[in-house]
Amino acid sequence: MRRTVLLVALASLLALGGQTFAELCTIDAVPAATLLLPYFEVALTATDDDPVAAERNVDTFFSVNNASAAPTVAHVVLWGDWSLPSIDFDIFLTGYDVETVGLGELFNLGNLPITAHATNDPDDTISPHGRALNDPANASGPFPGNSENPEWDSSPDNPANPVFPGCDSNLPLGTNPVLEGSFIDRVRCGHTGRGLACDQLSCIGGIQDETGGGANDYIARGYITIDNVNDCNLLFPNQAGYFGSGLTNENNQLWGDWFIVQDGRAIGDNLVSIEADPDGQAFAPGDYTFYGRYVDGLATDQREPLGSTWATRYFEPGAAFSGGTSLMVWRDSKCQTSVPGFNNGCVAANGTPPWWPLDETQVVSFDTQEDATQICTDNFTPGGGGVSPPDPDQNEEVFCFPLETGRYRVGDAPLDPPYDFGWMYVNLNFTLGDTSGSPTPCSTDGLFGDIAQSWMTTELDSDLGSLSVGFAATQLTSACSGANPVIEGDLGN
Repeated sequence: MRRTVLLVALASLLALGGQTFAELCTIDAVPAATLLLPYFEVALTATDDDPVAAERNVDTFFSVNNASAAPTVAHVVLWGDWSLPSIDFDIFLTGYDVETVGLGELFNLGNLPITAHATNDPDDTISPHGRALNDPANASGPFPGNSENPEWDSSPDNPANPVFPGCDSNLPLGTNPVLEGSFIDRVRCGHTGRGLACDQLSCIGGIQDETGGGANDYIARGYITIDNVNDCNLLFPNQAGYFGSGLTNENNQLWGDWFIVQDGRAIGDNLVSIEADPDGQAFAPGDYTFYGRYVDGLATDQREPLGSTWATRYFEPGAAFSGGTSLMVWRDSKCQTSVPGFNNGCVAANGTPPWWPLDETQVVSFDTQEDATQICTDNFTPGGGGVSPPDPDQNEEVFCFPLETGRYRVGDAPLDPPYDFGWMYVNLNFTLGDTSGSPTPCSTDGLFGDIAQSWMTTELDSDLGSLSVGFAATQLTSACSGANPVIEGDLGN
């Protein structure tokens, strides 16, 4: 009896074949209009043109999945940790499709996922749309349906199905490797803190130290956005025409996951689901939205923002997870610069973007007896105790999470709580000040006031390298709320 009820319920769910209803301003693992891979790392292998290889072996994988019977196009964009895009491409998804992407193959071999819609895939060999379970050529099953599921694909012969005319010239991408010459340089060099020719100032990011310099470890870093779109295109989300022109949609039908694999162990989680209002009415001009900086605060993207304050557990080396804790943090600089295009504006003589480094409102560490110390702050009493950092005899600013995306190890200065284990309250709100004096100023100075969206993933490691655990930190407030709560009391400084 229970099995029959389960099958009927599942059949009813599949029969819906459409988007889910959005619960906006609550980030949960549901199908969404936009997905975020908040941080990735990829070790570069040596090539004839780029002969140095990374010493550390690390790779990142992610999947894009279609929760609906309706086919769609997922538009994938790679961004550096300065939040400038390096390259974009499209993935055509048939109904209930899944596509897995290995970033090591992209960075080191130039391989991109090869998909195609029905117009360019009439024999259904590139992106097959599957058979029903009761097809005699397949296993028997309880679900009725056409053996070829034509409604799961685009169709030039059926006007009821989407056609995706922009994909005619864009998909399939061609025989791998797709990325060659300047295109592979774009992703390899740009995401490792080097210019597109690997011998200039950084163009899109790769900086991972407090001076703004490149890490020089040949590890590619950045983040990825994946948008549900109505057609194939070659636009970045920070370019005019991407939103508000009918190219993007508010259909919540994408979901996925990600894994970072290093030295025989892996951590992973769901891709961050960023829901849109299916009716396109939930957010009004002035509201904080995920792509708000790229639409001048007009909310034309209609996508919910992420959190702004977080709580997470941590263990420094020598505690329960004796390998220690790292925080993978994605942040919104709220800055839109006028540097789209192929070179993406190598960021001027100072080598850093106009918003760098990103500040935060408050970081407080607690031990298990509720002792509290405020860290990551320049508000301190010289000679006082319990401040970590800054050094009590130095009056300097401290930035614990200066980049738009990065991995920060707890216990390494300046993210150095005085307790071996406990939890941290992390308020990543900040105000984007006046950048008009920068060679590449933001056109969005002051946007959203002192509220700033962010995302945090916690990684716990064992000392033997045999176990890693990754999970999303607990969101305490959403950027929707407009709240900027600060913990009051004696915080050790």
